[in-house]
Amino acid sequence: MAVFISSLTFAQNFDANRMNRDIKIMENILGELFKTQVVSEAGSVNIRSNNYVFFGGTSGNIKGTYIPDFGVIFMIPSSSSRSIVVSRERSSGSANVVFQYSSDNDKADKTVDEESVVKRITEFMQDYASTMGQLSPNENVLVIYGSTNSSNTRYAAYTLRAIDDNDEDIEKKTLPVISVSAKKSDLDAYRSGRLNADAFQNQLSVSKSEESEKLDMKVLGNIFRTALEDGDGEQFHLINSNSLSYLYLDNFGALYSMDIHRGHNLGSFRFGTVTGSLSAEREKELQELKEDMRAREQKLNETLEKEYENLISKTKEFIIDYGRTLSSLKNNQHLLVSLNISDASDEIPERVTLQVQKSVFDRLDRGQISREAALNAVTLTEY
Repeated sequence: MAVFISSLTFAQNFDANRMNRDIKIMENILGELFKTQVVSEAGSVNIRSNNYVFFGGTSGNIKGTYIPDFGVIFMIPSSSSRSIVVSRERSSGSANVVFQYSSDNDKADKTVDEESVVKRITEFMQDYASTMGQLSPNENVLVIYGSTNSSNTRYAAYTLRAIDDNDEDIEKKTLPVISVSAKKSDLDAYRSGRLNADAFQNQLSVSKSEESEKLDMKVLGNIFRTALEDGDGEQFHLINSNSLSYLYLDNFGALYSMDIHRGHNLGSFRFGTVTGSLSAEREKELQELKEDMRAREQKLNETLEKEYENLISKTKEFIIDYGRTLSSLKNNQHLLVSLNISDASDEIPERVTLQVQKSVFDRLDRGQISREAALNAVTLTEY
């Protein structure tokens, strides 16, 4: 009873806007800690790419998600997309192109490797993560470097010997998926001085794995991509083909993250300041114009709300109808889908999570609950 009352009180006092603000601040901090640059160790190197993105220029590629009773998960992509191509002239020989941390200090160690990734995540935990409010003592802050993505990979460096565009030999060095997790109680203990640095680091849970992609996770990702990839400007859809990523956690389940937009800006209406006196007739015309524009803005907002409701409804249906294909999930694990919406407004949240436990799929398969009941079992959280 005491635990129930405590949980209920926490839910009532939970401020979604504050949590979203804290997550954004942490995303920016991680973006600075893991900002990278490309360095060639031998002469000039031409870098060509289709949709090439440097990680770390902004925090936009870092995604944080709050999961009730679990905590906050931050997913950091690796240094580059797999579409990078590096070329040199025939006479130039081989070149080593390396991703390094970006720093103004020339004496600083800029090497991107397993040790440096763990060190930087640990620094984030010590110096910043404890400032996140609203997490209960048993909840976690989990940072994952190199999450699984159908279009990204975890390259740390490229070595190339090229004669022409059709004769390239690229050696890729990869990093494993690296995760570091800390309990909120330990973060607070370190912040208050009750744990020293060595004791705090011993409390961290560090995992490194050469993650093999689960086929059922990839298939469900393709299903979500097919369902949400196309948009005609009258519905929300994926921003591009790289807007979907996914991750499997042993202590939680399957997480999918999607970047969504409407396709074009609905816009809003603003009224300028009118100076000087107006005739009664002009004053009436101006007032009628303002009323007309307010009515149009209200109609657009209603349209956006309706399209948002359709997005949530469609996503719920795909979760229930196709989430059952995730054979990797255990009975006590969850499927969580996070939608990051670029067209956020007063009516539309910036981030939405939809979560359902694997047991719901099992009961639906056995005929113990209806499809409608399964849809209602999907938990919706808006930020």
